[in-house]
Amino acid sequence: MNEHEFSEMVNLIRKAETAIGEVDYKLTEKQLKGKEFSRSLYIINDLKEGDIITENDIKSIRPGFGLHPKHYSQIIGRTVNKCFTKGDRISFSDLQ
Repeated sequence: MNEHEFSEMVNLIRKAETAIGEVDYKLTEKQLKGKEFSRSLYIINDLKEGDIITENDIKSIRPGFGLHPKHYSQIIGRTVNKCFTKGDRISFSDLQ
């Protein structure tokens, strides 16, 4: 590879980097407005303090104001540190 070919390769790499742009994981305004239509984890059975959460106790339903469904497997088998009634949202602070 001669000097001209190397220079051309560097220029093409810089163009590719510019085309890729910056990675941004922030939600857009439209996504923030649509968040209420996403899903969250909710309690579907009454639970007492100290109960262990089973697959029959939580469900992913709308609206999306609670814990994201991607945490479903992290919730199963955990102990609750307060009483819940059917329809309550769950969060990590509610678990031991």
